Amino acid sequence: MSETRAEILLATHNGEAYLREQVDSILAQCDGRWHLTLSDDGSTDGTQAILDEYAARFPDRIARYRAPRRFGNARDHFFHLMEQCDAPYVFLCDQDDVWYPDKVGRMLGALLDAERARGADTPTLVFSDQVPTDALLRPLAPSLMRMQEQYTEEIDYRALLLQNVVTGGACALNRALARLALRCTDASQVVMHDWWLGVVAARFGQAVYLDEPTGCYRQHGGNSVGAKDTASAAYAARALGRIGEMRRAIAGKKRQAAEFARTYEAALTREDRAFLSAFARPRSGPMFYIRNRALIHGRFRLAGMMALG
Repeated sequence: MSETRAEILLATHNGEAYLREQVDSILAQCDGRWHLTLSDDGSTDGTQAILDEYAARFPDRIARYRAPRRFGNARDHFFHLMEQCDAPYVFLCDQDDVWYPDKVGRMLGALLDAERARGADTPTLVFSDQVPTDALLRPLAPSLMRMQEQYTEEIDYRALLLQNVVTGGACALNRALARLALRCTDASQVVMHDWWLGVVAARFGQAVYLDEPTGCYRQHGGNSVGAKDTASAAYAARALGRIGEMRRAIAGKKRQAAEFARTYEAALTREDRAFLSAFARPRSGPMFYIRNRALIHGRFRLAGMMALG
């Protein structure tokens, strides 16, 4: 594999409804510096047959990987695939999105530019905006980031621990970031693989945001996470009716922060440890969130964390 060639890791589970469109969008990339690895996590629909078909049709472009175990979630599946991959650049790929034809070229170019600026040994993540669509690829909003009130003027690892803005299907990373992120001591404490990658890159390297969509983020009711219109009254009303769910989400963020502190303890500053220790407590208290107000976007989000976290 050449130094500028990227490995695309596509993890599937019961994705036959939209899988062909996604793989076809990769095959249609204008920039040919890619190879695709297909991996399935125990699908019971026609997904595995589709993967086998594409691997047989395009053996020079596509490989079918068969994992030795079941994962049960996207986080563990992608962590495993990153462990198996030794490519210098890695794209993460969801089964139900559609990539724009210039996605690989734009994101790989941004990765290479970032490495030229700070060196290939610097852990680097590039992520972009997406267009949220319905199941038929009709746009729901022009920007996922703005729809979810996610902002990236300054990509601070503490802000990312409080609120993730990195979507796995819209990110690419270099080998230095993969190596560092995979040092995680207990992946079960990580909320999502993309979230972890963003935090590690922001603290120990660089996280580069492309403020332009590189693909369609399809919403169809079965998404692992899904897009949220956080500015809408309907979202606020639903959230108020799901206090228990909000508490669990905040508790997950705290466990992830504690895992980050354990994994990278030797490389953290006193200020890092103080922030992580305060946030990882079962109850950080309103004053913690007021002091860190600049790291939290949205009044509703701030109020929820002050009340429940």
